[in-house]
Amino acid sequence: MNAGWPPGAARESGAALVDVLMAASVMAVLSALSVPMIANAIDAGRARHAAGFVATRFRLARAHAAATTATTAVLFDRTDDRWTFRICEDRNGNGLRRTEVDTGPDVCVDGPLDLTAMFPGVEIAVDAALRGPDGEPGSADPVRFGRGDIASFSPSGTCSAGSLLLRSRGAVQYMVRVAGVTGRARILKYDRGAGVWRDG
Repeated sequence: MNAGWPPGAARESGAALVDVLMAASVMAVLSALSVPMIANAIDAGRARHAAGFVATRFRLARAHAAATTATTAVLFDRTDDRWTFRICEDRNGNGLRRTEVDTGPDVCVDGPLDLTAMFPGVEIAVDAALRGPDGEPGSADPVRFGRGDIASFSPSGTCSAGSLLLRSRGAVQYMVRVAGVTGRARILKYDRGAGVWRDG
């Protein structure tokens, strides 16, 4: 006898199989929809962290130059299809030169640093069709610090102006831009919908 239940009423023993299957189907659909969104967010986040890491290295090079009164530079090296970079210091007072880094007396105090190894899916690369923030023509070169691929910071805080471009596996594009007069690094992100660079 079921106390408190109307005569003839049957107590429900649980959810029907159809209800369980419907709930499971809804959960499966929601999961399938959310996975790409989560993957895209992770991809974009890695690219942003990589850009922040590079910007910090530029700032550290600038601070090192001021503290040691020696020109300090970020040198970009390409091996096969991969870019790495080093932080190097002028030791003989004639400016930092790649030949003197390789043979002395200039020395590297940090690196080589490989962004792709540190931030999987992110590489130093650019979509050649993208115009620059000031409308400059597109270029396939992701390291835009002169012919030597060197961002050189003087003890007074100035720098050889230029940009480094990073791209994620999902084609999220970032730029780390260094101003010549102030030596300050700024992070920009390309807004594909609007076709413009914005502060990242």
